[in-house]
Amino acid sequence: MPLFKKRTREIEDQFVGKNVLLTSRGANFFGQDSKRVPQIRGNGVLILTDKELFFGMWTPKKELKIPIVAIKSVENPKSFLGKSVFRTLLKITFENDQGDIDAAAWYVKDLDSWNRELERLISNFRNY
Repeated sequence: MPLFKKRTREIEDQFVGKNVLLTSRGANFFGQDSKRVPQIRGNGVLILTDKELFFGMWTPKKELKIPIVAIKSVENPKSFLGKSVFRTLLKITFENDQGDIDAAAWYVKDLDSWNRELERLISNFRNY
């Protein structure tokens, strides 16, 4: 991870002063359903705030922002888009910018905390 220290800092600097609830440095991105075809699996920083789920990939530089209000469900499959690390993943189904249902998945440490916090936020938005 020292190799990506600068990129990690770049990503995290975007969240200074924001309500960051969880951060996973080295989250393993499995791709985005709407992008189809072969996608590069890559590591980066996954950040959860009270308003969005954000992923910044280390290389290639790529970002995915998912507003909490757009999240439809949180699941924990063992694979996504035909890829697996033989561990349970964090899969987010959401409405993308085009208004279509989309999904993305990551392997993160402390999956239970991510599930719990995301479910809490989704529930708060639905009850608001």
